[in-house]
This record gives sequence, structure tokens and C-alpha cells, in this order.
Amino acid sequence: MDQQIKEYIALPLAINVFKHDRPLFKGWSMANLYLSKIDHVIDQMQDDFNQMRSKYYNRVRKLNNSYIIDGRKFTFTADQLREITAEVASRYMYGDKATPFEIKNIIPYTDNPYTN
Repeated sequence: MDQQIKEYIALPLAINVFKHDRPLFKGWSMANLYLSKIDHVIDQMQDDFNQMRSKYYNRVRKLNNSYIIDGRKFTFTADQLREITAEVASRYMYGDKATPFEIKNIIPYTDNPYTN
């Protein structure tokens, strides 16, 4: 299976993990640093996912706990999805996809741009 297809599957999962982890930094003395990095990574991942969507939207479909990729059914275990998601997240945090970011003055837990 193509590495980019795995990334296409893992990006939304990684985005959700980072959004879920944001509140954990409440009360940290360096919260602005971590929240700024997480927000930057989320935005970067979302931009990359949006670009990949045009290429893979018709090739990859989620069906219950499986994915239909080019007409073939693939089932991933929770551990496999966790591993793929961790690889993608680490690439954006400090790997080849990491980019400089600006530290913002964020009031932890109240300034959440990703509230639903």
C-alpha cells in the first residue's frame, strides 16, 4: 500500500488526537509554547489533508472498521492505526514535515479555535 494513502488515512486521526490533547496543557507554565506548536501542526496537517483529498477522495473510502482502497478492502487493527498515526504526528512535530511556528499568547483552555 502506498505510503501517501496511509498518510491520507492517518492525518484526520492525528488531527483529532491533537485537538483532544489541547486541554491537557491547562495550567502549564509553558502552555503558550505547546499550544502554539499544536495549533500550527493542526493547521499544517489540515492543509496537507485538503491537498491530498483531491487525489485520494475517490480511491479511499472508510467502511465501518475497514477501508476500501482502489476497490480492495483493508482492515487495520487499532495498534496499526495507532502506529501509523504516531508516525505521521511525529513527522509533523519534529520530523521532515516540521516547520517553524510563531508563539502566540494563548489563554489555555479558553482560547480553543477547535471547539465544536
